Amino acid sequence: MYQKTIVIGKVSGAHGIRGEIKVYPLTDDVQRFCDLEYFICEGTRYSIDAVRFHQGQVLIVSGQIPDRNAAERMKGKLLEVDRADAVELEEGEYFIEELKGLTVYDTSSERICRLKDIMQTGAVDVIVFDCEGKELMMPYLKEYVSEVNIKGGYMKADLSKGISG
Repeated sequence: MYQKTIVIGKVSGAHGIRGEIKVYPLTDDVQRFCDLEYFICEGTRYSIDAVRFHQGQVLIVSGQIPDRNAAERMKGKLLEVDRADAVELEEGEYFIEELKGLTVYDTSSERICRLKDIMQTGAVDVIVFDCEGKELMMPYLKEYVSEVNIKGGYMKADLSKGISG
C-alpha cells in the first residue's frame, strides 16, 4: 500500500525545560534525523531547528514546541516525513509501514491473509500474518516470499513455512 508519509520515530517524552522532544527512532539509520528539515505529527508539519543524540534516542528542538509542557503533550505520538523525502531504498527493500495491511496470497493453498506486522529480531525479520483470525509468523526470506507488489497491494508467500502463534 503506497503511503504518503513514512513513520520515522515515536516521541518518548520531553527532555529539559525548553521543549526538546525525545524520540525513539523507528528507522535503520538514525543519522537521517540530522538531514531533516521537518517532521509531521498528527497532520501538523513542524520545523526542525536542532538535532542531537542522547542515550540511544534522538533529541529534537522545534520552535513550534515552545516548552516542556508542549513537549510532554506529544509523548506517544508518531513522527513522519513525506514519502518523497524518505531515504532511497534498494530494489527489493520496503518500508515496514508500506507492507502492513498487504493482502497475502498463500502459494501453498488457496488461503488469503493480511500482513499484520513485521518484527525486527536482528538476524532476520519475522512477518506476522492474520489468517482467518489466527496469527501466523514466518521469517521474511526470499525463498518464502515470491512476490511483493506495493502498488497492487499484495504479497505472495508460501505460508506452509510459517509457525502458528
